[in-house]
Amino acid sequence: MHKLLHDKTANTLAIAAASLIPMMAMVGGGIDASRYYMAAARMQAACDAGALAARRAMPTTVMSAEARTQGLNFFDQNFNDGIFGVTNRTRNYTADSAGKVTGTASGTLPSTIMAAFGYTQFPISVTCQAEVNIANTDIMFVLDVTGSMADCPASGGCNSGPGSKIVGMRAAVMSFYDTVESASSPTAQVRYGIVPYSQQVNVGFSIPTAHMASSNRYQTRVARYNPAVLPGGNVGDTILVSDGDEFLPRSTSNFNSSNTNDYRFRTDGTNATTAATFCTATLPGTYTVNVNGDNQTWQVFATPVIVANQWGGGDWWNRAGCRGRVRKTRRATEADLTPQFRDWVYCQVTTGAADPCTIVNPAGSPPGWQSVNLASLYSNNSIDLPIGANGTMTRVNWSGCIEEPNTVQTDNYSPIPANAFDLNINLVPANETQRWKPALFDAVWKRENSGTNTNSYIFTTGNLARPGWVCPRAARRMAEMTRGDLQSYVDSLQASGNTYHDIGMLWGARFISPRGMFAADNNSAPNGETISRHIVFMTDGAQVNNVENYSTHGVEWWDRRITGDGNSTTEFNRRAARLQAICNAAEQENITVWVVAFGTTLTQNLIDCASPGRAFQAADNATLTEQFRQIAQKIAALRLTQ
Repeated sequence: MHKLLHDKTANTLAIAAASLIPMMAMVGGGIDASRYYMAAARMQAACDAGALAARRAMPTTVMSAEARTQGLNFFDQNFNDGIFGVTNRTRNYTADSAGKVTGTASGTLPSTIMAAFGYTQFPISVTCQAEVNIANTDIMFVLDVTGSMADCPASGGCNSGPGSKIVGMRAAVMSFYDTVESASSPTAQVRYGIVPYSQQVNVGFSIPTAHMASSNRYQTRVARYNPAVLPGGNVGDTILVSDGDEFLPRSTSNFNSSNTNDYRFRTDGTNATTAATFCTATLPGTYTVNVNGDNQTWQVFATPVIVANQWGGGDWWNRAGCRGRVRKTRRATEADLTPQFRDWVYCQVTTGAADPCTIVNPAGSPPGWQSVNLASLYSNNSIDLPIGANGTMTRVNWSGCIEEPNTVQTDNYSPIPANAFDLNINLVPANETQRWKPALFDAVWKRENSGTNTNSYIFTTGNLARPGWVCPRAARRMAEMTRGDLQSYVDSLQASGNTYHDIGMLWGARFISPRGMFAADNNSAPNGETISRHIVFMTDGAQVNNVENYSTHGVEWWDRRITGDGNSTTEFNRRAARLQAICNAAEQENITVWVVAFGTTLTQNLIDCASPGRAFQAADNATLTEQFRQIAQKIAALRLTQ
């Protein structure tokens, strides 16, 4: 025994046998712990996936059965029953009043090695949350308010209750607003802008006055006046009435007679001598002649001559006339100091000495002009122009619609020509050609002869026809808006006019762009985080233009700024190409363009305008509301919050 106790030869075996049990516990714990964490992580990922899927499937803040099923299906695809040997698996999804989805899942994981130590299973449970949460976001609505928006949708028409298309549009915009606002982060900036468009846009009062032109040429009219006294004339001054040859009467009492017999001179015998003497010797002199109640001074110069066979009828010897130079003058009266209206010349006011629109009128009358001086207009949005009855000064008011800066006449807008300032969504004017002009409908006329358009001057005392004109509700720049403010605005929109898509998109892009005229408002948010920018472009019709409309480029048939020749097909094609150029320019500013065709065909031009996968179609009011809601959800950032 003594030797055995002090023999160290077999100590390793004893120690190894003694440590076997704790080593099994350590290894078994590691294996089962790894299995637990793997199962728990997989269950958490499945819970997250299901929560995201359920929230995305919710059209409102209410959890529907379909949305819950969608969430459960996603959970099952990621954590099927029995995976890792888990038993008693449970999972569920609910949503609170704000639409936040909460998911819970649990199960039991059986142990392996640790069962030998009394740990036969491990409970697993996870929770997850998902919500639609919007960070800094700018949303610009570009809304078609043309005449067809007053019609009923072809599907689900007015008789069934939804109302006209513009009624449906109002509801869709408000649904969009509610969806976005319910998902907005309390610290985020969410702003809205609205551009209603038809054949014009009402944006003039949003443009700084420094960027508005000081003058412009309009398709207007200029009054012409009868001659009067020279500048500085006074009552009693001599006015020349005429000076030239004319036939003289055979009696000084018959000056200004309209009777031919008073002008017959004889050519027979002594009568001929007497008549010739009277003509050449007696008639020269100065006479006072009453003309329509006005005494004129007639001076007959020497020497008149006999002209044979001047008058027809009567005896052959009594047909001669006496012809001589007569200078007629009269004294100026008070009425002569005020020019008398003669007629209008309808034209585009322009430059050039031979241009009738640059006629220099008599003293004291409104002058003709080469271009309308707009310096006084911007103080009260009105200007007095001499276009009223008989050329009187008349107040012309500006409602806010505009004419665009200079452009380039081309069929190719890719890339946009450098001098096409009207297509530059980031334009900050540096000179007069780049500035916007007020559209003054009350100062503009068409020029037609017998119903046919003419580009020549028209002289008439009458009033010519006006061009087609619609000026929509004033657009709204990017700003935070209350629900009541937005509701009041969309309720005020009225349907009228033709469809100029390029005009609406142009100003939607200008208002939301982080660069350009409104950069100071758009390029940053108070919390310093990035801004997501979106244009929602809705139209109910194909492009419709008319060269006789007064649009943002004047009256195309006469101004010819887009076409160069007033051709309607050329205008249509170029405006379609201009829309594509503007949409591309917006996307280059990292602006997402969403397009909804309402009750109309989703044309290729509209599809190409939209960002990829962002073009939609709605046949009726209910579908339009649903499309707007879906767009709002897609704009919102779906994210996990727990």
